[in-house]
Amino acid sequence: MKSVLFKKRSDVKRGRKALSLTQKNEDQECITHVRKSFIYHVVFSEQISPNANQPQVYIKKAFDTQKRVEKFTFQVRGSFFMTHNRVLLEVRFQHTLNIRIVWKSKIFSPKKSAVLT
Repeated sequence: MKSVLFKKRSDVKRGRKALSLTQKNEDQECITHVRKSFIYHVVFSEQISPNANQPQVYIKKAFDTQKRVEKFTFQVRGSFFMTHNRVLLEVRFQHTLNIRIVWKSKIFSPKKSAVLT
């Protein structure tokens, strides 16, 4: 069984927009929850920052063998500059991917050799 939920939120006065997609998939082996979110915040800028940083990437993976749960989080944060009607804008963004797998059987996750064969 698969269910999908899409949310779109925006606040024009504060210059924010958020999109999120939540998905739940259940099969014989496991229950999988996937959440993807995209958040944007637009602010006025006087000048382009000369030391604009590269986007920051965060990755976190966790296993709970007693509860038979795997968690994976991938997050990217950063900003970029653009012009709109001759006005310089800075767009700050945050993209997130969360995956949570709950295994039903006592065998936790397949071994590498089982996946590769």
